[in-house]
Amino acid sequence: MTLTVNGAGWKRFFQVPCAIVDNYLKLADGPALKVLLYLLSSESPPDADSVVSSAGITREAFDEAVSFWREMGVISVDGEAPTRAPAQTVSPAQAEPVRKVVHSQYSPKDIAEMLKCSAELKELFSEAESTLGRILRHSDHEMLISLRDYYGFSEQSIVLILGYCAEREKTSARYCETVAQSLFERGITDFHSIETEFERLRELNTFEAKIRSDFGLESRLTPQQKRFIESWREMGFDVDMISLARERCVDNTNKLSFPYINKVLASWKEKGIFTPEAAESEAKPQKQNDGSHSYDLDEFDMFTLRNSGKEKK
Repeated sequence: MTLTVNGAGWKRFFQVPCAIVDNYLKLADGPALKVLLYLLSSESPPDADSVVSSAGITREAFDEAVSFWREMGVISVDGEAPTRAPAQTVSPAQAEPVRKVVHSQYSPKDIAEMLKCSAELKELFSEAESTLGRILRHSDHEMLISLRDYYGFSEQSIVLILGYCAEREKTSARYCETVAQSLFERGITDFHSIETEFERLRELNTFEAKIRSDFGLESRLTPQQKRFIESWREMGFDVDMISLARERCVDNTNKLSFPYINKVLASWKEKGIFTPEAAESEAKPQKQNDGSHSYDLDEFDMFTLRNSGKEKK
């Protein structure tokens, strides 16, 4: 089959170096090629918004494309020196011997050489593409090799990690490596341990969703709120008890306060109160009024009174 470009009516042209085709065509994804073509055709350096709009890509895809071409030494940003010289086209006879890279940055040449010699790596790339549901970018290639050669995860464990990220609809190379790094730093590195940890996280995510719904929160939980909710679950409280603590908080402060709810729950845990019935019994007025409370509300009451201009006598 012979392909012919029908460009008779075109009046404006620009040059594309053959080295781009020879060295990067197999490794650069669609957004990366779009960005480079736009840069080559521009008479002056364009801004990011112009490239994103004209190329029809997302800002995330643009950032990854820029990162790829910077790493390859093809482009520079804000006049910086290139991180490496652009690759030169070489014949197979001139190619350097294959070397195992054990850090997190790899050139297209490194990856191409690895793929020639490793059926396992080729299979990993294929499985990753299927799991993530998209074509892999150069940053994905770097991430996968890094997880295997630097962090030491098995191919099966890597696919498990990617599957968890895909469930959360967060499939960028940066996010996947962040998840893997967190596992690595906590010593969770074998397949069974990773599987167990992901099951725990799924249950925690479901628990968080229920609390968020009960609290009527439409915005995403903050990291501090997530830590509070996880600690409540570790204390042994279910959604009903946390909801009851929320009601106590709103009744006493007229607002939703995670620290206040935490004080209530911590007090209940110390007293062994884990059912609504026990909490209701504990809240009933005592026969002897010694001025004590089942949990410390003084600082919250004082704060409310000060704000209203009424000091507690």
